[in-house]
Amino acid sequence: MWHFQQGTDRPFSLRLNLGLLVLACVLPAAVVSVLLLYANFKLERSSVEHQTALVASTVLADLERDMAAMESALRTLATSHELQAGDLEGFHARARHALASGIVYNYLLTDAQGRQVLNTLLPYGEPLPQTGTPAALDAVFTTSATVLTDLFTGPVTGKPAIAMGVPVHGENGVRYSLNVGLSPERINQIVARHPMPSGWLMAVLDGSGTIVGRSRDSARYLGEKAVLPLRVAVARGGSGSLQTHTKEGTPVFTAYATSRAWRWSVAVGAPVALLRENLVERLWLVGGGLLLALALGLWFARSVVLTVIASVTGLNKAALALVRGEPVALPPIQLKEAEAVGEAILQAAGVMQQVKFMAQHDALTGLPNRLLFEDFANRRLALAVRQHRPVVLLAVDLDGFKAVNDTLGHAVGDRVLKAAAHRLEDAVRASDMVARIGGDEFMVLLYDVEVDTALDAAQRMVELLSGPYEGVPVPVSASIGVAMYRGGEDSLQALTSRADQALYLAKDQGKQRAVLAGAVQA
Repeated sequence: MWHFQQGTDRPFSLRLNLGLLVLACVLPAAVVSVLLLYANFKLERSSVEHQTALVASTVLADLERDMAAMESALRTLATSHELQAGDLEGFHARARHALASGIVYNYLLTDAQGRQVLNTLLPYGEPLPQTGTPAALDAVFTTSATVLTDLFTGPVTGKPAIAMGVPVHGENGVRYSLNVGLSPERINQIVARHPMPSGWLMAVLDGSGTIVGRSRDSARYLGEKAVLPLRVAVARGGSGSLQTHTKEGTPVFTAYATSRAWRWSVAVGAPVALLRENLVERLWLVGGGLLLALALGLWFARSVVLTVIASVTGLNKAALALVRGEPVALPPIQLKEAEAVGEAILQAAGVMQQVKFMAQHDALTGLPNRLLFEDFANRRLALAVRQHRPVVLLAVDLDGFKAVNDTLGHAVGDRVLKAAAHRLEDAVRASDMVARIGGDEFMVLLYDVEVDTALDAAQRMVELLSGPYEGVPVPVSASIGVAMYRGGEDSLQALTSRADQALYLAKDQGKQRAVLAGAVQA
């Protein structure tokens, strides 16, 4: 400890030295207190911002997976042979049968003038409403792309609804828009799968900034516009954060993430009051630290300041690395109050990796999902063009799977899907890929194989998938459509379409077989 003495041999006054030490420490200790308070406030706010952003991104990824699965099922239904043959009554029966999944509440077929041609809410042949179809679905005919509407009131049910539409192609282009009606309750179910800290609030907004789902008081605010600052922020797209108010008027720190595909957004808000409560607690801690610093002296205060600055700098670098998606490495943290933040950053990094994996893989089987499969397939097709190597796409569908679900339950059906996934993975090489597209549908991409080899492999897969499943008395088999990549202008979409057509032919010919796409070409 520092001390002052008036002469070489004269004893020094401890009281005087302590008094001088207190006077010397007041200003530096005050500076240290401000630095501690500011550092802790920044850490706490940064932690809240990262947590809300992580929750928003996680829920958005879940929502996008749900929408992608719905789009996949809808596009499959749009290529049904009843629609292609113009058998609307038969398609009406098929569509009503598809409603048994309980995910959606109706299918709707509209023409280019927005008139309803078929609606599963009404018996086939009954008069249909000629108005009330969302204008956004017109884009299906002009762009041939999938459209997700904003919230609207259904003309038949009179209830809030959301619609997704996909094109039904005819000889002269898009003939119909096949649409599916989705209740906002489905959005609330997705929101409910993600519990949040007490007081936090989550909202799902459609492309117009209208509330379509909410973690609290969803029925009260359904169909209302989000607060203006949040609408302005999400309209710019991407992700970000801001401080605003909830519809109830509560000040919140809000993070949002916007889907590039659908322009929908998920916003998560943490009450500012919680952060202020923590700030008051830290004020007391800093005050105690100030008294301690005054007692211990300048050298201790200087040590604390350096420790805090080092810890804050290290945590800030780790937080920035987390935001950029880089590997997170925490430096040694000597400040106890920062340990929890460091652990939270490491946990967030782990969750981000998990979210990335879940966004690219099927939750049930662990196989790649449609998004990862399409990315892999497009890169393989490009490589095949450069290297002049053959590529074969297999569209796989389980026969009799619906009977398993209907008679034995979805838990047994899930076991069958997992077993089928393992059998498919065992049947391919490391250079190939197996993906679950949705339901009992799988895709297999075989690289650098000739058509005869691919057909043999497809037949082996039929035999593997048609074997008995443990504890499943209902017979399950498989049908496979095989399409050879022709190069040139042949896109992945065209290759998939040809594989699907071959799959339908395999089913029409009696199932439990593999059919080459050339058999269905005109």
